[in-house]
Amino acid sequence: MGAVMKKTAIILLLVGMAALAFGQIRSPGSRYAQEGLEYYQRGEYNRAIREFLSADRSADGRVPEYHYWLGRLHIAVADTASAMRWFDKYLDSGDKQYQSQVDNYLRIVQRQKKIFSKVNIRPLPDYVNSRNSDYGAILDPEGKYLYFTSLRPAKKGKENIWRSEIFSSGFGQPELVDELSTDKNEAFGCFSADPQGAWIFGNYETNKRDGDIYFVPRTDKWFQPQNISQLNSSQVETHPMVFRDRLLFFASSREGGYGGTDIYVSEKIGGIWTQPQNLGPMINTPENEQTPFLDWDGRTLYFSSRGHPGFGGYDLFKAYRIGTTWQEWSLPENLGLPVNSTRNDRYFYHVRGSNEGYISSDRQVSGFEKIYQINFSLARPTSYLVREADGSVRSVDVEYVAPALRKPADEETIFARIAESLETIRQGLPKPGFVPAPLGREPQPTEALAEDVEPIIIRVEGSVHDQFGEAVLTEVQISGETNGQRTVEVFNTNSLGNFLGTLPLADTYTAVINTPGYLVHQQIIQDPRSLARVKLDIELQKLEKKASLSLPDILFENGSFELGSGATAELDLLVMSLLTNQGLKVKLSGHAWESGSAAENKDLSERRARAVADYLISKGIAKKRVSWKAYGKTRTLDPQTEPSALGKSRRVEIMLQL
Repeated sequence: MGAVMKKTAIILLLVGMAALAFGQIRSPGSRYAQEGLEYYQRGEYNRAIREFLSADRSADGRVPEYHYWLGRLHIAVADTASAMRWFDKYLDSGDKQYQSQVDNYLRIVQRQKKIFSKVNIRPLPDYVNSRNSDYGAILDPEGKYLYFTSLRPAKKGKENIWRSEIFSSGFGQPELVDELSTDKNEAFGCFSADPQGAWIFGNYETNKRDGDIYFVPRTDKWFQPQNISQLNSSQVETHPMVFRDRLLFFASSREGGYGGTDIYVSEKIGGIWTQPQNLGPMINTPENEQTPFLDWDGRTLYFSSRGHPGFGGYDLFKAYRIGTTWQEWSLPENLGLPVNSTRNDRYFYHVRGSNEGYISSDRQVSGFEKIYQINFSLARPTSYLVREADGSVRSVDVEYVAPALRKPADEETIFARIAESLETIRQGLPKPGFVPAPLGREPQPTEALAEDVEPIIIRVEGSVHDQFGEAVLTEVQISGETNGQRTVEVFNTNSLGNFLGTLPLADTYTAVINTPGYLVHQQIIQDPRSLARVKLDIELQKLEKKASLSLPDILFENGSFELGSGATAELDLLVMSLLTNQGLKVKLSGHAWESGSAAENKDLSERRARAVADYLISKGIAKKRVSWKAYGKTRTLDPQTEPSALGKSRRVEIMLQL
């Protein structure tokens, strides 16, 4: 039986079981409930909610099962407030059938406020995500490319490794990393720092069936993958994540685990990877644990699990290392909504020095993972949960953690510390002649710890309209950068096109709007520290059918057809507009007015037009969407009669049409 047939059979079975249950109950509104369950299985959550609301009205609110499902469905659309209201209504009924599930949801939602103070999540554009599964997104060390694994059709077939160039305004057209992709299955893990290279997993060797972990060196090109035999077993090893080239976490189904796939760690000592250690029963369960990511602080572990309490499928969790061994961890905590969903959520990745990250999820269509970009702020003060010997759970603040293991001090050390303490006291006593400060003097403020200082913020407000004055419902992404630290905030406009909020103070801001049906807009705000607030009044260029739109010319130096940095920056914005609006076509007109014959000028103008066209095509724009023509001197002003036209005579005109 094929995968699709199996999936269909499972859905029909679930729907049939649910129909049987509701049929047995013979509750008023059961017909609506059965329809709602079918919509739920297809991932059409809002339609499912409407059906269950109809079921609840038909039953005059007397069927607790409908309240449970309404709570669960609002969890699926990340409407926490509505979900809690329906769960409370269910608990008030006294029904016990779903009490454990509801208690679990309530605990997760209550604790998630202690993990994120703010979180925003959105899928990557449709031209990055495909109709097949895409997952495991990470950035290269230079932050130039987003690498990920995809099942999209390719000349190599099966799972392959892809990458997408990162622009300030978005992501480029994905391209196959040909050197790392074969006709077997392989997937990206993480980058190494020194030597430059990457960790991947797959089946690179002849007749190899189970996945192994490989290291791939890289200079200006990728080299042959090398099997890391001391990490691999006869079973499957996947999802390698290396921290500072000395700790390697991965998932494995090898013998000796707690069941399914467990997470292991190996340390590099003297250039050799040690025997992998299981992270123990606090992390691993009888179900599957996968996709480990140790955050840049070196103590916070993110991973996915089917065994810890969650919303369904794989959920993402967070745990702190609280001791000196690799088995001493805090109780894993669910990342909550909207990071997790009722489907499978995996592959958490945090971009270093930023509040950005990525996850993979099949929340839109079950069985087909997509890559999601997240922006978040961690809650302060952070805390974690520990389980006592009697099974009870208590909360511990991260800032006040003492080492779990202490070596007993010898007698000599104890007396030395006593003497040191006495000397400290003596030095702090007032000397003869000391006069106390007058009463009523304000005490001097103590210097606050760096981590306790709240960041300085600046107010941002603005509006977004098109060239006709119509308000635009869209997202405004504003990134700030200070000393290599990047923050990204996302604001949504209202029905009037207005948005309002605050930003962490930065040296520069870049505002980007990338919305289908409009040209990409990018605006840089320099020296915002001198401003009382950031105010943006943005006009987007709306694309209309059969209407031509002229863009600023691309200018060239005398006699040259080379693209300067300013030109490529403008063309990168055009690339984003073309990728976002697949029906958009571009027409290029090349011009020249240099010394030489008319034929030489026409040739130069064609070279200029082709340079622009080749640049667009190199960024993933299909050739059929780009056309060009050379005009030489025939369609430009004579600089001898119009001196101001000299610069503009050396140009390429850009015309767009939908």
